[in-house]
Amino acid sequence: MSQSTYDTISDFYVDFVAQNVNQPDSTLSIATRTLLSVVGPVEHKIVCDLGCGEGHLARLMAKQGAQVTGIDISAKLLARGCAQNASEQIIFVQDDAQTLASCDAQMFDLVVSNLALMDIPDLQATYAAVYRVLRPKGRFVFSITHPCFQSPHMVVEPGTDNSRVACRISQYVEEGIWYSANQAGVRGQVGAHHRILTTYVNSLIKSGFTLEQIEEPTLPVGDYDSPHSQLQMHVPSLLVVSAYRE
Repeated sequence: MSQSTYDTISDFYVDFVAQNVNQPDSTLSIATRTLLSVVGPVEHKIVCDLGCGEGHLARLMAKQGAQVTGIDISAKLLARGCAQNASEQIIFVQDDAQTLASCDAQMFDLVVSNLALMDIPDLQATYAAVYRVLRPKGRFVFSITHPCFQSPHMVVEPGTDNSRVACRISQYVEEGIWYSANQAGVRGQVGAHHRILTTYVNSLIKSGFTLEQIEEPTLPVGDYDSPHSQLQMHVPSLLVVSAYRE
């Protein structure tokens, strides 16, 4: 199993999660609470947290009564998850999301993935692996950065006195790995696989899933200091998708 790029930034990433997961207007916080809202009650469910990182989402679901298997390719992030884990309802496993070789067929009621699919090179293989490990009628709920509005080279343009903050999109249809110009951020350090919305949805359907729900969360109208937060009142930075296996 190859080393994850997240192994090289594990300390930074754990600090990033700790600083952002409870900040109401952060992308991570919006993604997490929207995903959990779409998922609904998880008590007594057998859940896979795919691309679990250091386990913040797994811990939240375990507190709600789920039995959670957190899967990630990064050994260092999994070690941090184990160190923070005080629940017998969570186990952490190192595995590749593109194969899920450690998982038996039809073993999960629910697979969730929070801001992780952009890190995985082979989306179709990942969808196929998730489909295999889900039970019939099992659900797959994932959040991603919105491919339409968080595309390569997107620029946030601050508003003037009488105009809103805007985002300028100069590249969308060209798929592939890219790196944010913000080298201090997660995507500036590990990059992301940009895919158009058509690829995400059609590949999901091709894998046998039935599309159930799509959410594009925005922030409530308010007085935000950050231009990125001001933008998210009007333009969604995230897409949350729910599908199920027949």
